[in-house]
Amino acid sequence: MKGNRAIAIASLMAACTSLLGACASPEVAKAKYVANGQQYMKKQQYASAAIEFRNALKIDPLFADAYYQLAQASLAERDWRAAYAALEKSIELDPSRLEARLDRGQLYVANRDYKRAEEDAKYILDHDDKNVGAYELLGVALVSQEKTDEALAAFTKLTELNPQGASAFINRALVEITLRRLPDAQEHFQRAVQLDPRSVQANLNLANFYRLTGKPSEAQQVLETAIQASPDEHRLYIDLAKSLAAAGRFADADHALDGLRNRQPKSIDAALALAGYYAQANSTGRAVAELRRALSFSADNLEIQKRLEELYLDSAESGQAAQLDAQLSKRAPKDLFVRINHGRLLLAQGKTVDAITDLQKAVMDAPDSAQAHYCLGLAYWQNGSLPRANGELQEALNRSPGLPSALRSLVKLSLAQGDISAAQVYAQKLVQALPSNVEDRRLLGAVYMRQVLYALAEEQFAAAKELAPKQAEVHLDLGQLYAAQKKWPEAEKELQTALHLDPANATILGQYADFLVARQQSPKAIAQLQQFVDNNPDNPQGHVIMGILQLQAKNSATAKAEFERANQLDSKYVQPYLRLGQLYATERQTDFAIGQYEKALQLQSKSARHRPRLCRRQREHGVGGRRGRQRLGRRAGHGAEGQIGDARTPFHYRYPRVGHVQEGQLFRRAPVASGLRPESAQLRRVSLPSRRGSHRSRSEGQREKSTPRCVAVETIEGHRRGIGAPNALAD
Repeated sequence: MKGNRAIAIASLMAACTSLLGACASPEVAKAKYVANGQQYMKKQQYASAAIEFRNALKIDPLFADAYYQLAQASLAERDWRAAYAALEKSIELDPSRLEARLDRGQLYVANRDYKRAEEDAKYILDHDDKNVGAYELLGVALVSQEKTDEALAAFTKLTELNPQGASAFINRALVEITLRRLPDAQEHFQRAVQLDPRSVQANLNLANFYRLTGKPSEAQQVLETAIQASPDEHRLYIDLAKSLAAAGRFADADHALDGLRNRQPKSIDAALALAGYYAQANSTGRAVAELRRALSFSADNLEIQKRLEELYLDSAESGQAAQLDAQLSKRAPKDLFVRINHGRLLLAQGKTVDAITDLQKAVMDAPDSAQAHYCLGLAYWQNGSLPRANGELQEALNRSPGLPSALRSLVKLSLAQGDISAAQVYAQKLVQALPSNVEDRRLLGAVYMRQVLYALAEEQFAAAKELAPKQAEVHLDLGQLYAAQKKWPEAEKELQTALHLDPANATILGQYADFLVARQQSPKAIAQLQQFVDNNPDNPQGHVIMGILQLQAKNSATAKAEFERANQLDSKYVQPYLRLGQLYATERQTDFAIGQYEKALQLQSKSARHRPRLCRRQREHGVGGRRGRQRLGRRAGHGAEGQIGDARTPFHYRYPRVGHVQEGQLFRRAPVASGLRPESAQLRRVSLPSRRGSHRSRSEGQREKSTPRCVAVETIEGHRRGIGAPNALAD
């Protein structure tokens, strides 16, 4: 009896214990799930961490901390929408949670919702007036809204609260540059380097500041010292090489690049950086060699293979690109960049409609991809659909404000559409974003020349000359500018300097010959050309220019021989066909003239749709008369007969040969409206913004005012984590 009573009591106690445990288990369980999730976060197993946090929320849907932890896991996985939703719920349940508002504000910046970011920052500061992150967020939000003075106040306060933070001084200095407080900017860049000698951004910004203020030797010293402190940072080597090359010290630039290659012989990032440098320097062969070297130790690297295909497309190597495209399309058929490159290949093959169809699908599948919109815009442009091209380029810019390739293409497209004011705005934005980019300075100068704003054009060309005194094209620009103002001695001096710097450049020689002919010095021009042809017998452009000169001198037979020789050297070079057509038209040999123009049109996928109408007009109006010749010349892509300098680019919209121009390359004759073509789709990887990353967008600015030579300090290419604009504010 007593035994049964003891058993009953024990059972009752066990039941009570179980009941109490059941009552306590939800709190214990959800806390354990959160603890497990935090352990997974430390191990960088973010997906597993998210599962644990969601399990906690199943137990308690009002658990604010679990939502916040889930947001951190989503941010680590770069799932921005999920992160935003979790932060919103966390703030709703616990409005006093300031760190959640700070993270949400950073997402607002990444989404370019700067007003809401500003509101979150101010809310935090109302409750914690010494919150460093809030001041940083506020400064970025204000800068992005062009509230420069207020942004400077925020960053100044940040440096006071965090006097040992290098990034705070970098951001402060960048805003000071915008306000033209250059001595203050220099002081604070230097302070940033002193605080963190290993900071890549601090050193790059200080070096760029010196370069922009005409102190190239100081810039090089900064980079050399930075490399000693951080010998594995490939961005420092690349920037040093750019600085040395701009000063004409090409051997030293190669030495700097060799240093990177020797330091990191099997680094994928270093190989991609080196290839990018060579591609920007128009050394496509060296860029390809660098990527092939990388494939020797990483044969299956998808990123290298994609970049290699891009280079093949940039250099019009359609056959090589097609082979690689076939492999990549099988290996990664859903990869966005593989699909974009396939669309570019179709463009290069003249399959414009197919390219548009494929790129439209890419845009539908990845509507936030700036590259997809950009390449679709180029496809529309090549197909002659200029309004649609404009729309897609604008979409690319909306997705990635400040995207240089989109801005450059919009400059040229605006000029093609006769909207010079819009071209000026886009070109000004380029220079504001990348003030040390020589080609962008030249592009803006060319736009000013089109507007006959010679003083503003000279300012931009002078800035380009200061940045790259050994670049022949810069002196060519100045020569053309002075010639337009009838400053003949200055013009000839600059043209001669350009030719001295690059004696094998037929384009420069053609411009100089144009100048000499206009100055009634044809014998001197012919002598210069003859010397060039003797030294470069296999250069088809040189023969075309010589043929033009001979045609002007009434030596038709010699001119014809030169044009035919150019055809023999390069059967796909359109200009000889055009010039022969012009010659035959002058001699009233209509059928021969039509034949030459037909051959030219066959090389032009974009112009093929105009062929029947062109031939009708040839027969209706006669190609022997002056008006007929000029009409055909305009339709064929050149202006009044006899312009030598146009020999370089006959059909400027031709994609396979002419359209693979490097980013920022300037069309040489600034006044030529028809000399515009789509910029090649040279993709620069634009990653999704980090939780603190975003592009900056500047306002259009005043159209008739000169763009300051020093508006912002350019940093090395690539995105970085950290609040603010990747190309403007520091990490």
